[in-house]
Amino acid sequence: MKKDLIAALGRRLRQAGLEATAVDSAAVDSAVADQLDDLETAYAVQGATLDLAVAAGERVIGYKVGLTSGPARDTFGAVEPAAGHLLAGRLLQDGEPLVTAGLFDPKAEVEIAFILSEALPGPQVTAQDVRDATAAVAPAFEIVDSRWRGGARTLLMLVADNTNAARAVLGPPVTSPVSADLSKITATLSTGSRTVPGSATAVMGDPAEAVAWLAGHLLRSGRRLEAGDIVLSGTLCAPTAIGVGDRLVADLGELGRIALDVT
Repeated sequence: MKKDLIAALGRRLRQAGLEATAVDSAAVDSAVADQLDDLETAYAVQGATLDLAVAAGERVIGYKVGLTSGPARDTFGAVEPAAGHLLAGRLLQDGEPLVTAGLFDPKAEVEIAFILSEALPGPQVTAQDVRDATAAVAPAFEIVDSRWRGGARTLLMLVADNTNAARAVLGPPVTSPVSADLSKITATLSTGSRTVPGSATAVMGDPAEAVAWLAGHLLRSGRRLEAGDIVLSGTLCAPTAIGVGDRLVADLGELGRIALDVT
């Protein structure tokens, strides 16, 4: 019975992502989520959506970490962060606009992306191990969007829906600060007249700690971070609503700037 539930929810969430519009009629009714009864099942649903994507020709290029701040975890009653996967078809090229057609209610997050040069097999991966295994870091935008009607209201809904992963874009990679203390990075997201401040300390105190957590999380299900993987480590700024006509600019100091036009 649970196997059938996992497959059915995986199909519905996958289909919702393919049919998304600003009107959420294609979104999955949140009442269905009442059938999710534990975190293992939620991650299994996430895995089912991934299997469908790969079967359709998609390719996994890395992972994302969510709920990396204490307040975010408190909102969902979580005791640890949450993980999701990144797909090649959802990664925009630097300078490519974000097309909101195909999204329900997108929000922008400012992140530090890690590009790995070595595998991180665990089981006791440290932040220093992450720094040593990183080829470069880059300023990044993650665009989050829920396939649940009205948004995820529980941790299980969030995890089943790939932690709201929708789109991502990386700015120019930087190699020199990889061994530096990334916790000192601050960020400013500007869009129109709005300015949203942020800090890398919001990402588990240090974004490298978030990647280390991810390595351990993946190990529990028999996976690992591999050379070439991209990891979005968590948002420095509060998720910010965006709309057509917006131009987003994130300044991450020594890591550089990244811009994104919304169409």
